[in-house]
Amino acid sequence: MNISFHIGAHYTYGSTLMRGLLKNRSTLEQHGIIVPSPARYREVLPQMMKRVKNSRATAEAEQIIIEDITEMDACDRVVMSYEDLICQPQAIFHGGRLYGKAQFKLKWLRNVFPNSEMEFHIGVRNPATFIPEAVPDPAGYAEFIGETDLDSILWSDFIKSVRAACPDVPVTVFAYEDTPLTWAQIMRELAGLGPMVPIDGGLDILAMIMKREGMKRLRTYLNTHRPQNELQRRRILAAFLDKYVDEDAIEEEIDLPGWDDALITRLTDRYEDDLYEIEDIPGVRFIQP
Repeated sequence: MNISFHIGAHYTYGSTLMRGLLKNRSTLEQHGIIVPSPARYREVLPQMMKRVKNSRATAEAEQIIIEDITEMDACDRVVMSYEDLICQPQAIFHGGRLYGKAQFKLKWLRNVFPNSEMEFHIGVRNPATFIPEAVPDPAGYAEFIGETDLDSILWSDFIKSVRAACPDVPVTVFAYEDTPLTWAQIMRELAGLGPMVPIDGGLDILAMIMKREGMKRLRTYLNTHRPQNELQRRRILAAFLDKYVDEDAIEEEIDLPGWDDALITRLTDRYEDDLYEIEDIPGVRFIQP
């Protein structure tokens, strides 16, 4: 049994990811992959995690949980997603650290499924757009950010804490900014599907930022000029995106107290450097654009 878990981050298309996989449920089931409805585990898992804080679920208890979530006696892989499992959005910077609660929460999650192979999937995002998206109201910015030093925010620190919490669990990381081109692979990696298995929804993110005419032409082109591999496919997507991008859809307005262009540039440059740091973390696979 393999438990494939998308654990965040918030605001990196987590709900879109699950909707896409659920659209492919029948295809995935043919490959022994179960994508249960989030309603089946979003109450059960936090309760179980609290019970096994300092212990490990027995094999019998683990099997009961899996059967309850999947409604099946046996399968090869279970795919789940729940960003709030490690913290609620308002606690993202608890204690002045990015996802400071994650380390112990993930240990508890691992204790729920101690006899199964696990893997974590994580989306990261430029703090210059991640923080404005996460703040529900600029008036609440000070309370949200707390004592966090903006110039010290590193996703690599968070990923390292995930690896330290569960050293036997490999981690796959993708960048939010790359998702228009990498979405199909992100879906496949989470589901454990090979590159040649047909999957619906691989263009869902691209469709959000491309003009309708461009999407229509792209779909026609892909049907008549089927790419031979993922690299060729992405080159085609990039070419169409460059020509038909909807500038209004990608424009992001940032209005937070004390933020200026210099800070946004600094956060962006640091984030881009941090992506290289993430690539070098042992046990981590980074999905390249």
